[in-house]
Amino acid sequence: MEFRENVSLAEYTTMKVGGPARYLACIGNEKELVEALGFAKEKGLSVIVIGEGSNTIFADKGYDGLVIINRIKGIEVSEKEGSFSIRAGSGEKWDDVVKKSVDLSLTGMEALSLIPGSVGAAPVQNIGAYGQDISGVLESVEVYDETRQKFEIISREECGLGYRTSIFKWGHPDYEEGRYIITAVTFRLKRGFLEPPFYKDIEAYLKENNISEYTPANIREAVLQIRTKKLPDPKKAPNSGSFFRNPIVSKEKFTQIEEEEPSINEVPEGWSQPPRWILPDSSVKIAAGWLLEQVGYSAYYDKATGMETWPTQNLTLVNKSAKSAEDVIKFRDVIVNKVKDKFGIELEEEVRVIE
Repeated sequence: MEFRENVSLAEYTTMKVGGPARYLACIGNEKELVEALGFAKEKGLSVIVIGEGSNTIFADKGYDGLVIINRIKGIEVSEKEGSFSIRAGSGEKWDDVVKKSVDLSLTGMEALSLIPGSVGAAPVQNIGAYGQDISGVLESVEVYDETRQKFEIISREECGLGYRTSIFKWGHPDYEEGRYIITAVTFRLKRGFLEPPFYKDIEAYLKENNISEYTPANIREAVLQIRTKKLPDPKKAPNSGSFFRNPIVSKEKFTQIEEEEPSINEVPEGWSQPPRWILPDSSVKIAAGWLLEQVGYSAYYDKATGMETWPTQNLTLVNKSAKSAEDVIKFRDVIVNKVKDKFGIELEEEVRVIE
């Protein structure tokens, strides 16, 4: 295995900014992972593992340690009593695994089509879209436990899954930095169809195309078409997907917001409902995109930083002409501060920024 020195990390992240890694190595299996960790330990280096780099931004100073690029591949399918298991290496591209499931007419992750990133990132974020998320199909996660220095299997129930979070993600109460490195993920799926009602965009696509069979393939195609029209291609417009999570506030806080901004209870043009969702515990989830719009950051281009919010999805911050990670960070900070000043809400990032 090659350990390269002073490698630009901009080429390994979809935002296309960031300084150099002191060392960088690509791994393709568990043996190489252990070898890389041994190298880091011998030299006293900190370690970070990334996959497709769609959810990580490195500061301009880079990373003074070892960056491991995860390329652990392999997709295995098995069946038992009508239930199907898909085990995928954590370095597989996420959408390749979704496509595999759909090709087998399996349901459970078709609405998660075209989400950027690797398989290993899926349980970290508990990724979700159009009514599906990983928690609905996850069976187990295989990891290397740095604390115990051995490979282990963590069940779905032990993953601490929540809205865009898990024990593998910073900010989770049970998160232990650097402890777990995900090597494979197993999903449990079955044959069948999705049941309506669907998100407005999907229903509109199905109606426009006279589709009445809600097969995994038809739903995937709908999502592919919707996402392609709505979201930028990272290869053409560098970005990290949705930059911010939809914040969840208390009932009391929401009452304060709706008194000051009654439009939060109205249905915006192109939406199927108001930009808030009342949760079972009476707390309220608010659309972060709506918050950005209220502070003037809808389809907004900032000449000073070279950053913009994408016209059809302002949660996606796009590097139009930014020259550095500092430009991205400055743009992020301005947005966070404006939302906090107007609504008293601290936006949380879905993207990990290594500063």
